[in-house]
Amino acid sequence: MSAHIGLIVNPASHAVARRGSMLEAAALDLPGACFLRLDDFRRLAPCIRQMADAGVRQIFVEGGDGTLLAVLSACLAPDAGFADLPDFAILPGGSTNLAARSFGFRGKTAGEITGRITALAEGGPATREEHRALKVESAALDHPMVGFVLSTGSLARAMLYTQRQFHGEGQRGSRAVAGAIARFLLAPGSYRDVDGAPVLRASNLTVTTPQATIAGAHAFGLISPLPRLSLGLAPFWGEGAGALAMTHAAWPVRGLRRALIKVMLRLTGAGMARHGFTSLRSDTIDLLHHDPVMIDGEILPMAADRRLHISTTAPLGFLR
Repeated sequence: MSAHIGLIVNPASHAVARRGSMLEAAALDLPGACFLRLDDFRRLAPCIRQMADAGVRQIFVEGGDGTLLAVLSACLAPDAGFADLPDFAILPGGSTNLAARSFGFRGKTAGEITGRITALAEGGPATREEHRALKVESAALDHPMVGFVLSTGSLARAMLYTQRQFHGEGQRGSRAVAGAIARFLLAPGSYRDVDGAPVLRASNLTVTTPQATIAGAHAFGLISPLPRLSLGLAPFWGEGAGALAMTHAAWPVRGLRRALIKVMLRLTGAGMARHGFTSLRSDTIDLLHHDPVMIDGEILPMAADRRLHISTTAPLGFLR
C-alpha cells in the first residue's frame, strides 16, 4: 500500500538542514513509497510525473513554504499526469512554515511520523481539510505558480532585504520575522536597497477586479486565500464575496508606524482608510506591476507586459 505514498524532502530547507529530515528517516521503513530528495529542483517535475504514473494518492512534503510552492505548482501543472490530484501532507522544514503551521501534518518525531504514514498506507483513517491556494499566471511562467501569499511593492522589497541582511545563521523563524518587522517600524526610512534607494518607497501598481480598479503609486499590497499569516497576523478586513483577500496601501502611507502597529495588534477595519489602506475580496485579481512581486518568499519572474492574473485553485486536500 505504501506505493501510493510520495515523500519529498528538501535537504536545503533551514530546519531540515539543521535537525535532519523526519521523512527521510520514515522512508527507510516505507520501502514501497516513492521518495525524492530534492537536491536539484530540476528533478521535481519529472519525479512528480513518475509519482502520477505510479498512482501516488498522498504526497508528504518536508520543507519550507518555498518548497511547498514548487511541489504544488508541479503537481497542478497541465502535464503532471494526475487523473485526480493527490492529498498533501506538510511537515515544517523551513524557516517560517506558514502552511505547515496553518494545516500541517501532526507528528513530533520521525517514529511518530512513520507510524502515522504507515497507518494511512494501510487504509487507516485520516483527518483531512480542504483549502484553496493562490494560482498565479503570467506570460513569463510555463505553468501557474500555486502558493498562499503574494506580496508587492515595498513589502516584497522588505522581504528580500530581510532575507539578505537579517536572516543569518541562527536567525530564522517567527522570531526573526518579528525582529525584522520591529526594525522597519522603528526606522522605516533607514534601510536602503541594493540600488541605494529606500526599501520602503513608492511603486506603480494597477489592481483590477470585477468590482473595482485601484491605480497609481502604492506602498505595498498583500494577497492571500488564508485568513491569517505568520505571527497570527490578520491583515485582511474587506467584506463581500470572493476567495481572495487583498489589502492595498496607497503611497504615501499616512502615519505608517501607527498603521503597521494596528495591523500587528489586529486593530484593523474600515478606519484603516485614514492611512490610505483598502481591503477587498474577489475571486480574481489582475495586477500590472513595475516592481518585484513575491509569492511565498520567492520572486516571480516579470513578464514583458508586467501583468499577473491571480485566481484560486479548486479546494486542495491536506492531511492533518
